[in-house]
Amino acid sequence: MIDIVIPTFKRLNSQITLSNIPESLLKDVTLVVQPQEELEAKKIHHNIFVVSDNNIGFAKTIRDLTYEFSVKRKSMFWIFDDDLSFFQNIPQEDKLTKKKLSDDSFYEMLNETEGWLRDGLLHGAMGTTWNNPLGKYPYIENSRVMTNKFYNGDELSKVWSEIDWEGCCGAEDFYVSLQLMTKGFSNKVWYKYVASPSDTNTIGGCSEYRDVDYHNKSMKNLQSKFPNYVTLKEKKQKSGPWKDMTKLSATISWKKAYESSQVNTLDEFMT
Repeated sequence: MIDIVIPTFKRLNSQITLSNIPESLLKDVTLVVQPQEELEAKKIHHNIFVVSDNNIGFAKTIRDLTYEFSVKRKSMFWIFDDDLSFFQNIPQEDKLTKKKLSDDSFYEMLNETEGWLRDGLLHGAMGTTWNNPLGKYPYIENSRVMTNKFYNGDELSKVWSEIDWEGCCGAEDFYVSLQLMTKGFSNKVWYKYVASPSDTNTIGGCSEYRDVDYHNKSMKNLQSKFPNYVTLKEKKQKSGPWKDMTKLSATISWKKAYESSQVNTLDEFMT
């Protein structure tokens, strides 16, 4: 069975993801909290993992929990942001219709994903409702990971120490994915099943410390780490807390990043 892991910060009274997990699976769910929220967290859920310190940010939180679940436990695990709802795309002629993910379909998703991991896949995710699923159903390979990610902990433990988990804070999901892909680990991203996040900059979580300057710095850092695969574009925000501010967005050549690892492998074989 896949362990479900939900990092949460200053949102203990608004557990959207936890409330959307089938009740029969709650025993397999772990809330990940900082020491300052441990006591309150134990009032709402029985399985708690406490990270190394307070106010460490999301990247270090992911470092701590991936070490726990991969290096120490060697389990299969799925990390969900704390503000997700879940849906299933249903093919109907030349279009896809979206419906809320039922408990039975949630189990089906876990079982199918577990099959991928047992067959050797190291990492992947659900796609999000931010993206058009046409052409991506039921899944695509070597694509963007956001809001959630799953890992084969046993396989990840073999390369965990080679990954920079703390770099590119604010773009850590992209950064870790690119590191894994360029090391030869492809991913799969579901579009049969998709996650719907809450609005960006909702109170709590990363919004406690992330502003537009923090975001832009993380994008520039990511581009400097992987200049061959990351292109940045400026866009003035039309609404929200960053209205009229310039925000950097990244276009990332995921497939090119993975393919580079295969070229390197072939070159090594031929020499």
